Amino acid sequence: MGAALGARAILEYDPVQLIGEVTRVDSRGICTVRCDMRDWHVERAASCLLAPQNGDTVLISGPVPSQVYLIAVIRQAEPDASRLEVSGDLVIAAKDGGISLEAGQALRLQGRVNASLDTPLLEMRADEANCTVGKMEYLGVQARASIGSLQLVGRVCEVVMDRISQLAHSIFRLARDTEQVRAGHIDYQAEQSARMHGRQAVLTAKDLVKVDGDQIHMG
Repeated sequence: MGAALGARAILEYDPVQLIGEVTRVDSRGICTVRCDMRDWHVERAASCLLAPQNGDTVLISGPVPSQVYLIAVIRQAEPDASRLEVSGDLVIAAKDGGISLEAGQALRLQGRVNASLDTPLLEMRADEANCTVGKMEYLGVQARASIGSLQLVGRVCEVVMDRISQLAHSIFRLARDTEQVRAGHIDYQAEQSARMHGRQAVLTAKDLVKVDGDQIHMG
């Protein structure tokens, strides 16, 4: 049909259905399509989600020459790179089913303003993960982690809790400068031995100091 229309001049009331090649796409999305040595300046139809590129073979159609649209991309000049593009908001919905995104190599999600996930259950699985966040806030009811090895490196750590419980076979803590503890009551208990040592040691009490043991050695 395209060849038949190209054999004569298309009148203003003739329907148009031609196959041509995209030669230009401007900033407004208007495409210049070369069909039978004639350039058509057409908009992309809303149903054509695949963004045309220079060199693509496309189908243009319309009821009259003044109402012609780019209907479909038939063959891409570079089939290894495809772009689905709309001018406004886009919703992909599966009313009674699920949606899966699969990539043979890499999958990238990017939001210029923000990205949000809203779901009753979120599952993530990865052999390796890298996370870079400038500032993060977490609000939740409960968090539980099972980790084989954990390493934290930072400048400042502040923890505010009603209660902290720690259970470990061995704990080593090193403070290069000063360690201070302020508490209403302090209770230390060792099953085998307890040792406190310093170049200078001071033990004071406002009311009472008590030392009790089967043997007490001083000096």
